[in-house]
This record gives sequence, C-alpha cells and structure tokens, in this order.
Amino acid sequence: MTIEPTSSGAEASAGAEPRTCLNGVWKLDKTRGEPSMRGYLEVMGVDGLAIEAHEKGERDVDTLHHILLTGDTYRVKKTSRVNNLQEEFALGKETLTTLADGNRQKKTLVESENNTTVRICTHMPTVNGAAEVTDVKTLVHEDNGRVCMHQELIIKNLNNGKTKVTRRWFTPSSLTPEISFQNQDAGVLSI
Repeated sequence: MTIEPTSSGAEASAGAEPRTCLNGVWKLDKTRGEPSMRGYLEVMGVDGLAIEAHEKGERDVDTLHHILLTGDTYRVKKTSRVNNLQEEFALGKETLTTLADGNRQKKTLVESENNTTVRICTHMPTVNGAAEVTDVKTLVHEDNGRVCMHQELIIKNLNNGKTKVTRRWFTPSSLTPEISFQNQDAGVLSI
C-alpha cells in the first residue's frame, strides 16, 4: 500500500510532487463552490436555529477531511467545529452502522476506482424520516498546476422527495494531531 504524503496547499508552487490520489488531509475552500451545508441540512429536516449554529461553526473553524483510500478500504476522519467523526469501510461491501441513539441504523456502500474518486452511498434516518445521500469525492488537476478535491454531495429526502446538490472544493492541507487517525485502542495512527 502506498500512502501519499500530506503537504501544504502550496504543493505545486513549492516544487513538491502534487498528489496523485485522494490520500491525505484536505481543507474546505470557503471561497469556491457552495461551502455551506444549509441546503443539505434543510432537506434533512434540521431546524433553523441548529442550521445557523452549524453555519457559524463552519465560518469560525476549518473543515478538514483526512482520507486513506487503499485497494480494499476507505478510511476518513472529518473535523470541524460541529463534527469530529472517524469512519472506516470495506470497499464494495454494504455496512450497517447503529447510530448513537441505539435504535436506528444507517446503511453505507463505498466504491472507488484508481484512488482518485470515491463514491459513498448512504441510506440514513433523518429528523423527519429517511434520506439517501451520495457523496462523490474526486481528485482534480487544475490548469494552473494545483491539485484539489471536488465533492458533490447529493441528498434526497425519501419522505417528501426534496433533493439538494451541494458542490464543495477542498485544498491540500497539513497533517496535525487533531486530524490524525485514532486507533480503536485510542492511540494515534501515524501516516
């Protein structure tokens, strides 16, 4: 297994090798695409006050995704002011996860080709029923030599039929203790 090194957002200009796969740390670019999750949360049925708090958190603290994609697994850690989540999935196999309340489950299927695109399909409970979410992350080589990650997040509320597509961009970022993977036994996994 080859792990791509993480680096600063200035990879291309600093002479470092640009990333060739999704592996590494990515920071949400708040200047491109639609960085806000408002529409996504509205489709889920989240109340307005909670959405406003979420948006304030997004403005105040960087959203980071740490990705490790191998030939058979997808591991991701997402951190932000309102999120600190680490998940691991076997590629091509449906996974059932029991949610924190212990009564509900989400179903996830992750697929990838060439470690440059990952597609995560999730069926999950929401405030007002259930939703299907498709999250596609793709490595993009831009004309100016920069490398970034494009995320297309599609949510469909299965109860009322509402759909929202959110497109966000991420730039390479550095590995820090906050975004490092945690082993199940609470130790840090260094990459």
